[in-house]
Amino acid sequence: MAEGVIEYISNDILLYGFLAQFLAAILSIYFVPTVRKLALAKKITDSPSARKSHTTEVPVLGGVAVYLAAAFSMFIVAFVFPSRIEATDFFLLGFGSMLLLFVGVLDDIVGLKPMTKLILQLVVCFVLIHNAPLYITNMHGLFGFSEISYIPSLLLSVFVYVVFVNMLNLIDGIDGLASGISVVAFSFFAYVGFVETDYYNMLVSMAGMGCLIPFMYYNMFSDRKIFLGDNGSLVMGIILGYLCLDFISVTNSSDQLFGDTKIVVLMSVFSYPLVDTFRVFVVRVLRKKSPFSADKNHIHHHLLRLGLSHRKATLVVIVYTIFITGLSFLISGIDINIAFIVLLLISVFVICLPSFLIKNEDGSLSFRKKA
Repeated sequence: MAEGVIEYISNDILLYGFLAQFLAAILSIYFVPTVRKLALAKKITDSPSARKSHTTEVPVLGGVAVYLAAAFSMFIVAFVFPSRIEATDFFLLGFGSMLLLFVGVLDDIVGLKPMTKLILQLVVCFVLIHNAPLYITNMHGLFGFSEISYIPSLLLSVFVYVVFVNMLNLIDGIDGLASGISVVAFSFFAYVGFVETDYYNMLVSMAGMGCLIPFMYYNMFSDRKIFLGDNGSLVMGIILGYLCLDFISVTNSSDQLFGDTKIVVLMSVFSYPLVDTFRVFVVRVLRKKSPFSADKNHIHHHLLRLGLSHRKATLVVIVYTIFITGLSFLISGIDINIAFIVLLLISVFVICLPSFLIKNEDGSLSFRKKA
């Protein structure tokens, strides 16, 4: 009887994925409040400041909780269905994510120098890219580039991976934003895994969704608030970066689904953190500040300035992400450079629009006047 059930689930990738998601959610419901209590007891918290919106000490080990939930759920499913995934991939990503989790915890507790974190990220990214392997070898005509030789491919792959590792950390400024974008991204990769009948990517994506949804409740709606922390944003970054490079580098069914525009589709999924981070960096450099200096110039800060709550601002960003991703699906059959320009213009306009708006005394919105 049990063998028949296992065989039945094993032959249905959706049931397989939903099982991983269910286990991850149940484990997350246990681990999130448990880890929160531990963080409070050890005083591993984020303190209030003028640059932050919370007024009390908030635990920052959310990444540890979601990592444990995802890791245990994946291990259980992989143990029950050993024939469906390669053990090498499982342990390779597990090693990389565990190492960056440790780096993030250290950063949250004692604070690490930016260069130290960057060097560790480069090492982890190189190991994963080289051993998986996850090389970007073809740009499919984007900017006029197609096949890429080994050295440029390696450099580009490492650069892209490091960008993804840090991307969520840079925009993790309001409740639910980093985790919400991650849920949308994991949903996308779960869909790709289903189309490609890729059990490993389905396992990672559905477990990622499952562990984050209970966390978002505690982060956004519960009085027992907890933050992802650097440990959480780095873990989500290393896992999503792995799925991104796998999506770009491997020739599979998604090539037929998205054609040559698969890179542009991927950019659309992460267009908010990519565009917002680039915009903030440019503004800081023009103001003769370090691009890594902290401020309240991210678009989600402007949404708060316009009167939106954390929940509503996060919802706006998530709805935008779903919209632009859906649009990229619709135009996936056209020339890659035309698709890139169309989606870039729409992304820049929509994402940057709140920074040009002000809220009037009567509650209406209007454009800022030039000084």
